[in-house]
Amino acid sequence: MLKSMTGIGVVSDNFKETTLNIEIKSVNHRYLDIYFRMPNLFNIWEQDFRNLIKRKIKRGKVSVSIYFENMGQLFSNVKVDVTLAEHYYNAMKELSSALRLPNEVKVIDFLSMKGVFDLKESEPDEDLKNFLIEKINEAIRLINEMRAVEGTHLEKDIADRLKLLETLIKKVEDSKHLIVEKYKSRINENIDKIFGDKRGMLNENRVEFEITQFSDKVDITEEIVRFNSHLDKFFKTIDEEPPVGKKLDFILQELNREANTIASKNNLTELSETVIEIKTQIEKIREQVQNIE
Repeated sequence: MLKSMTGIGVVSDNFKETTLNIEIKSVNHRYLDIYFRMPNLFNIWEQDFRNLIKRKIKRGKVSVSIYFENMGQLFSNVKVDVTLAEHYYNAMKELSSALRLPNEVKVIDFLSMKGVFDLKESEPDEDLKNFLIEKINEAIRLINEMRAVEGTHLEKDIADRLKLLETLIKKVEDSKHLIVEKYKSRINENIDKIFGDKRGMLNENRVEFEITQFSDKVDITEEIVRFNSHLDKFFKTIDEEPPVGKKLDFILQELNREANTIASKNNLTELSETVIEIKTQIEKIREQVQNIE
């Protein structure tokens, strides 16, 4: 089953006196690229979080946002150096007296005085780590559910287009003999123009042999066989476990290569639109595959 690379998982829950919010989003990307926005205190666990995501998401650009409301209640303590504050206060009183200035010291004045207030951040504990891992897992589950639903829609659209390709290539196959016949006819016409009534001087067996040799160059049997083989491989790959996006993209390159060769050999006006439609459908499938994990 196919899985999209686009999705979002949001989880919110309480931890002690705070509220945790986790948001994991993923978009298209050639590889797996994970980046975090979270408090610096959690950097010691980043690799653990990264490994957890790698086990569940194989491809895409994944952004992980972790933040707490009222985080200070968990990790921050403000220490006050009262003795130092007294020294500042006495110094201000002395300065006020010497300069005959009004002595109007307020508590807010001490905020700018170095060393009076000190913010001490406590280290996060294992309980918090386990809680975060549990909630990250929950967010991953939600994002993967969304990616699976989107993948189902993509798979249906791609399957419909693959069936159309089967019909189109069958139409080409049914007319492939006409391509060779038209090519032979054109060569004969050119020979007639060059030799005219002297054509009887030519060895017709040799001429026919050479015409057949040249005609083989426009035969598209091998291209059709390979095209159908790639289609069959594409159908089978869809049913494999993700990630399959890169493999599908490679198969599409091979399909497009065969289609280009068929287009270059085609000399039938009535088949030109069919070949163009084949290439168009391949391109539309490629656009869808760009969003597959």
